[in-house]
Amino acid sequence: MVMNFMRNKKSKLRGFTLIELLVVIAVIGILMGMVGPRVFDLLTNSKVKKSQSIFRSWVTQLYQYKEFYKYFPPFLLEEEEGKPLLLSEEINHDSFIVALKGMKWDPDTSVWQPVAQGSELRDQNRKGREFHSFSEDEFGSEGYLADSWGGKKIRVVVDQDGDGLIKLDDATVGEIMDALKNDYSSEVVDAAKEKISVIREKVGIFVLYDDLGETDTNNVFSWDITKYLEEE
Repeated sequence: MVMNFMRNKKSKLRGFTLIELLVVIAVIGILMGMVGPRVFDLLTNSKVKKSQSIFRSWVTQLYQYKEFYKYFPPFLLEEEEGKPLLLSEEINHDSFIVALKGMKWDPDTSVWQPVAQGSELRDQNRKGREFHSFSEDEFGSEGYLADSWGGKKIRVVVDQDGDGLIKLDDATVGEIMDALKNDYSSEVVDAAKEKISVIREKVGIFVLYDDLGETDTNNVFSWDITKYLEEE
């Protein structure tokens, strides 16, 4: 009789412990469902702010470059105004770094190298002046300049006619609007098209939502584009 009592007691204890475990698991699941998205949003916002801070720093250094040389880096003036250049293209990547650093970066060895006299890259910064000191945070895992998600498709565009504005070409405006529709309603984005098409600064640097899924890159702009997208 005593043995039966003990067995029944142990059985009840085991059953109670299992129920407790299931309750705890259920509570954790509910909490994760509530907290998880918020944590993800916080991480995303942190990465957006980090990339935006870096882009704005580059903008500042490009202004200093222009003040020193009286023009923007030559490679940024090769396309028509309003058509951004991609830093993911090797020649643009090298030219951008030389323009701001005065030295060439080797992504394979992670070593700074002097720019040879007479080379085309030298034309981007003839006097080899350092306007910006690049940090590790500005490079991705492959050694190339990247956004906070590791994406390399960073776009740079400058004011070429000196009016203090950059009128983006139609293709670029379309790309920006499509990307913004991941964050805002189509109605809001479409209504802001005219304002989105003009950057009211002399330099614009940005990345767009990666719809191919190669990276988790979100929309980040060096200028304040959100003020045109506030729903009334």
